Amino acid sequence: LYGSIRPKEIAKTINNIDLIEIKPSQIDLVKEIIKIGRYDVKINLHAEVLATIHIEVVKEEEKN
Repeated sequence: LYGSIRPKEIAKTINNIDLIEIKPSQIDLVKEIIKIGRYDVKINLHAEVLATIHIEVVKEEEKN
């Protein structure tokens, strides 16, 4: 990876895939995402509702 994956990119991906609206401010990263691998991401859905999702960062396929 060049740089890191931030809550903005995670929210955009969730919004595109699941067609739900998650704001970057709702995402709490357990640790910084700077390498390929699996990560836990906490999402604050409501004051009393917290969800944890698992994401996997993989190498992008080369384009021919």
